[in-house]
Amino acid sequence: MKPGDPIKCPHCGADSFLKKESVMDGWTKVGEVLKCVSCSAVIEDCSKQKTESEKPDLTDRFRQFLGSDGEESVKVDLSKKDCRFCKDCANMVPHPFQLRCALTGQSVNPMDDCAHFKKK
Repeated sequence: MKPGDPIKCPHCGADSFLKKESVMDGWTKVGEVLKCVSCSAVIEDCSKQKTESEKPDLTDRFRQFLGSDGEESVKVDLSKKDCRFCKDCANMVPHPFQLRCALTGQSVNPMDDCAHFKKK
């Protein structure tokens, strides 16, 4: 059961919903309980849920989903000749409101790339 689930309360007999409330000891939170919205009777103790040690490791589940079991990642070599961004191009016309390409006349983004790249 979780908060918001509809129930038939065994204490008051009303069709109601569950709400989660914190159990406090002074200013210290001791635990959480699920209560009936109508009569505030305790229905279930939330401390019975899985603890951190019982929860499966999410990274292992993600690796299984991707199908990679500790494989080495692909190394990418980014040399200066491969960087052909419009921000580094001599044909980019900077303007406070819009950047344009002098060759095509189109509006461009600084991180766009094209075949007409010429180094500044």
